[in-house]
Amino acid sequence: MDLSSFAGTPESCWNTQVSCHNATAVPNTCCFNHPGGRLLLTQFWDTNPSTGPADSWTIHGLWPDNCDGTWEQYCDTSREYTDIRASIHAAGETALLSYMDRYWKDYQGNDETLWKHEWDKHGTCINTLNTDCYSGYSSKEEMVDYFQITIDLCSKYGISFLYGGVTVSVM
Repeated sequence: MDLSSFAGTPESCWNTQVSCHNATAVPNTCCFNHPGGRLLLTQFWDTNPSTGPADSWTIHGLWPDNCDGTWEQYCDTSREYTDIRASIHAAGETALLSYMDRYWKDYQGNDETLWKHEWDKHGTCINTLNTDCYSGYSSKEEMVDYFQITIDLCSKYGISFLYGGVTVSVM
């Protein structure tokens, strides 16, 4: 997957094709993010309280963006799952869970509450993760994919202190 199209600003969104561009109605939108055409990856630098590794940003979430400062939310209440950690573990994704435990942190100390919130509010709105987009769908597969895609994007495009010689110090 070429993820280079996720870079840019909302101001430039209207002037560029940031994903599969389509001017006509298409019955199958499993191949591109619709209606917005863009995904927004957000990260935190929590200081009060300090959350996550001392030398790294933490993940807030990933959601579809309409390129105008708005986004869809809570799109499919039937997929608002309550057992995020158990589902990821049952899928055999222990490395994903370890990464999330380290980098996808809730500042109030309840990581799974944050994960559930992000999935329910934003993950259910990423139309490429709709269950009918899967061949041989397994229960909650799309939810596990949401978290995997988010950490993959964060690993590839996340904010890094390595650029520009920025160093972190604890005050």
